Amino acid sequence: MRAFLFAIGSCGDGLVVGAAVAALRTAGAACEIAWFGDDARLADACAVGLPAPERRAAPSAGDAAQRCAEAATFAATLLASPWRAVVTCGHDAFAQAIGVAAASIGLPVVRLQAGLRNHAADGQRDAARRRADHAASVWLCDGDAERHELVREGAAPAKVHAIGSLLADAIVGRAQPAGDAIVCAFEHAGPDAAAEVRDRLAELAQGCAPRPIQVVAAPAAARADGCAAWVDGSADASLRALLAAACVVTDSVGCQWLARAAGVPCVVAAEAGPLASAVAAGAVHVASSATGGLAGAVGRALAGPRPTAAPPGALMRLRDLLLAEAFASPADATAPAVALPSDGDASGRTLGAEEALLVADAVRRGTLNSTRGTYVTTFEQRFARWLGRKHAIACASGSAAMHCAIAALRLQPGDEVVTTPITDMGALTPICYEGGVPVFADVDPTTLNVTAATIAAQLTSRTRAIVVTHLFGCPADLDGITALARERGLPLIEDTAQAFGATWRGRRVGTFGALGAFSLQQGKHITTGEGGIVATDDDELARRVFLCVNKAWGYGDKKPDHYFPALNYRMTELQGAVAVAQLPKLDGVVAARRSVAARLAAELADVPGLRLPGDPAHGTHAWWKFAFRVDDAVAGGAIALGQRMQQAGVACVPRYVQKPAFECELFRDWSASPITAMPLQHNPRRDAAQPLFRRAEYPGAVRGLEQVIVLPINERYEERHIQHVAATIRAAVGALQHA
Repeated sequence: MRAFLFAIGSCGDGLVVGAAVAALRTAGAACEIAWFGDDARLADACAVGLPAPERRAAPSAGDAAQRCAEAATFAATLLASPWRAVVTCGHDAFAQAIGVAAASIGLPVVRLQAGLRNHAADGQRDAARRRADHAASVWLCDGDAERHELVREGAAPAKVHAIGSLLADAIVGRAQPAGDAIVCAFEHAGPDAAAEVRDRLAELAQGCAPRPIQVVAAPAAARADGCAAWVDGSADASLRALLAAACVVTDSVGCQWLARAAGVPCVVAAEAGPLASAVAAGAVHVASSATGGLAGAVGRALAGPRPTAAPPGALMRLRDLLLAEAFASPADATAPAVALPSDGDASGRTLGAEEALLVADAVRRGTLNSTRGTYVTTFEQRFARWLGRKHAIACASGSAAMHCAIAALRLQPGDEVVTTPITDMGALTPICYEGGVPVFADVDPTTLNVTAATIAAQLTSRTRAIVVTHLFGCPADLDGITALARERGLPLIEDTAQAFGATWRGRRVGTFGALGAFSLQQGKHITTGEGGIVATDDDELARRVFLCVNKAWGYGDKKPDHYFPALNYRMTELQGAVAVAQLPKLDGVVAARRSVAARLAAELADVPGLRLPGDPAHGTHAWWKFAFRVDDAVAGGAIALGQRMQQAGVACVPRYVQKPAFECELFRDWSASPITAMPLQHNPRRDAAQPLFRRAEYPGAVRGLEQVIVLPINERYEERHIQHVAATIRAAVGALQHA
């Protein structure tokens, strides 16, 4: 069997590589180690567990460019031999050079501890890690945080494996009893490194006495009498000291990783780039001037429970993955499947430096509630200007936005609100909570939107409002609907959660009704995770919505009170900060989605059996999703085609929802809950047999759901993604027609 070649040039990675090689050799796999580095560093790597390398080369004393060239030459020499795969670890010049060289000849490259990012201000080490990671074709990472980093950067999800902490397995048997010492490792100090380290040690000596302070890595010139005890400079001694520490203080990503694996409390200065995943795990505490500096962070770390060590088992998973038969097959060397951007994570979102900057500013200010902060108010003002409405009131979610819009109408018990059966439940239950009865209008089977005709068919003497949902970002026929609402004197609420930037006769949707409700949920055009906003030109309605958001407390009134029952639906300043950063990107997001939809429609135009979406006659589509119809010419219809798309790795949702809303359990038995039963006590429909609405009365909704496939697109799609999706759909349709 061909051997695995492990490429290593950093003594710090000797621990992990040594454990990985031992696990594979125990399983009968042939492994060789290639070392690119000087003898002193090699001795340190071997001291912590690296077997003697079979192949070695030492760089000259030249500059960085020369070392990179020498690493590339050594890599080319190594790749003259046949290997099963190259395995790299670390982010030194050799790991990068051999990864690039192996990938260029189609040899599988496996990355250990992939996806490690600390997002430090200088970005240099993260850039080096990315270069090494991006040369690989298979990635083994510690957890979901690292996996998300890689997928966001374009790695094929099927090739990224979260296997757990290899370090945790590598230090089994090396664990030390927790001592009393604070152990410092400062590897990346600034231009005046010695002075910086001396200052840090002096701060710790003063703030953490009487605990002893030990130093395992720092410039020799930083020694300060009385501040610390300097550990013997060998890698083995440093490792033992770190594992036995009461607390580790460091600016090193590697030491953070080790502390997290071993369950040792760790402190990192904010500017040094703490690992977010380690902070979230409770292993790393961040030091800042606002919270007592290094000494304050050490105090918090020591006062809290000792973090839990990472569980073992990663080495077994690594061994099984590398020895799998599929790994050695020729198909594995082919180009990976195209990873599609997803609005569920950063790969399909515009979230970036602006959002991080403003959120950090909100945290530094320390005012996170919107009643005293400024970010939510700023977002409300700017959104109102963007939309072209007088008022915009932010709230906690799209469901909250719909609830506040409905509550602003002051429904009476048993009042009816005509709406759509194809919508999120968050747009329906607020009607019940306000004492109203949702009455469902059928939809156009092509757009799945309600129409003036289907709404008119459901109007009664009890009707008090109309809700129109612009599904998937496609505007409903607002000419007929607004005319009907005016004729009957009914307020119109536009559910615009999916239709940011859509227009009707040149005017943005969300401005036609008395109220427009928008959602900032994760998958919407812009996002704050959860969030919503209600827009109106009516001063009285705006006042009512504001009160609904704020527990009906009259902020700013001469004698404020709680005027009616209402909840706390406020948006936080953290969400507001994200929203302020997101809003300037909105027009670009809509334009990008329109471009993606147009290209995708062009690629699919000649595929038989598909009915593709487009702009309505008098409006423009905002393309929250690309929802296309599958007619009877395709065997098995939307369900069969959707299943084939999913099997090929193209996410989609056949039918969009499995059933119309009136078939959901809460509407099948209105009497089961007081929220739905009580409004009916004041409505003549109470005498009708349940369920109140039946499938046979909604042929448009039934037929539309049977035929639709909802394809998630987003602003981060590139031409390669469009081509991949179109080719997958074309192939699936062809296979179904052939069958």
